[in-house]
Amino acid sequence: MSITKHQKPKVLFLLFLAFAMGATDAFLRWRRSYQSPSSVMARCLCLWQSDETAKADGLPALIDQLDSQYPADRWTAAATLSRAGYQQAVPFLIQAMADDYGTGRTCVMAQSLGILSDRRAVPALIKALGHPSNEDLRVCASEALGRIGDTRAIGPLIKAFRSNHVSFPALKALGQIGTPDAELFLKSIMQNSPRSSDVVIAQDALKDIDIVKRRNDGPYLQTLLSTARGQRRRWIVELLAQNVQIEAINILAKLLADDNESVEIRGTAAAGLVLRGHDSFAALHKLVGSQSSQTHSLAQSAILHIETNTSRTKKSGQNYFNSFAELSASDNLNYSIINAIGSTNE
Repeated sequence: MSITKHQKPKVLFLLFLAFAMGATDAFLRWRRSYQSPSSVMARCLCLWQSDETAKADGLPALIDQLDSQYPADRWTAAATLSRAGYQQAVPFLIQAMADDYGTGRTCVMAQSLGILSDRRAVPALIKALGHPSNEDLRVCASEALGRIGDTRAIGPLIKAFRSNHVSFPALKALGQIGTPDAELFLKSIMQNSPRSSDVVIAQDALKDIDIVKRRNDGPYLQTLLSTARGQRRRWIVELLAQNVQIEAINILAKLLADDNESVEIRGTAAAGLVLRGHDSFAALHKLVGSQSSQTHSLAQSAILHIETNTSRTKKSGQNYFNSFAELSASDNLNYSIINAIGSTNE
């Protein structure tokens, strides 16, 4: 059957629509494949604790998969490696991100690099900000840079915004990094930009800077959770998880026990409780008696982490918080994980 000149556009549109629906379904299945509260908790602990606590079983084999001729295999490998906090994958993820033809959706690699939050990826992500044709990659690279929080990204993010290579994500990333230079630029956008949408995003990014400044104020962060949604909500929970104050335990326990929360929120809250070691035991043992099977299993898993690795958890957790405080004083902490992951995302 021949296709007439007038029918051809409709046929092409239907083919495109079918391809888009298939790609979307594959991507959603890819995301679901690695997300569970326990996997989120494990990823957080791998990223926040010393490398010796990370389990590398089977992960080196996935490095080769990042060079697969099938893009979907590369995406799956990137998701698994970033979920596990496997920092050794960083150079290979950078290589896959630079391979437009072989990887296809190179933005997936940028997202995974952001999840791992390894500063070795910063130069490559900055280069990706200027990709001449891949807008998705530019957006994901800016989000990853905001998550990593390295001050080297300030100038390139401002340049990317001014050149219209990246718009809103660049402003949000500047707010996540939160240096004085970033704050000054965001204020100039609020005062001088002719576009109202820029003003709104800049104002929102300045709020992020204020949140970072009060990251150790547990009650304040809890108040923000009443209205925060999506990425900002996950970020605030991560700040709570990394909050050394003891009152944060009750807040995290409530988040872990809430079946209405996302897997990212509950897994991150569990990781925060693990980092507090035996101080969290009372709250976790109470949650073990929950009628919710997910709450029960997640609390049990957190207790097991503490019991089997108490000394190492406390030592690495303290080292993390010390470095976190030092980093925040100069760079400010950015939106972290989870995206996540995957990872990750509402």
